[in-house]
Amino acid sequence: MKRLLVVIVWLAFMIGGTLPCLAGQEEQSVEKTIRAALNGAASFADTRDRSGVLRWYAKDYRGIQDGEWEDLSAVEQWLAAYEEELKRGSRVRFVGEASDVVARVSGATAWATYDYVFHASSEGELKGQDMGKCTALLRKEGTGWLIYHEHCSKKRAGARP
Repeated sequence: MKRLLVVIVWLAFMIGGTLPCLAGQEEQSVEKTIRAALNGAASFADTRDRSGVLRWYAKDYRGIQDGEWEDLSAVEQWLAAYEEELKRGSRVRFVGEASDVVARVSGATAWATYDYVFHASSEGELKGQDMGKCTALLRKEGTGWLIYHEHCSKKRAGARP
């Protein structure tokens, strides 16, 4: 009986000791999803791989970008329009970066907040830049995380950080 108690205590310690580690791994996976979604859009000009962007979003994705609603079809339309511009010879390229990503996981749901910077350049010259904050809601599907809602807002001129 004493041996059984020792085994149970040992198992509880081992399982309990790994839970924070597993949560940390899931939070890292959520952060990778956020960064991969930005990288997919940034590399689209070279890859023309729509699935490289869309694969990070749930089929029922709904978001708000600077006060405007969007769904997955809006993202698909943007990619199609951008691809047409590239076919016509446009040299505009986008680079997106996320910083200060803070991810939290609760079961099969996660949320992340982060700062973003999105640059538009042509021929190496900066044509425009957006920066702001986002909050993303994600859910675990299979072995990965998908963004099902995102709310991003640009930083207003003169606004404090």
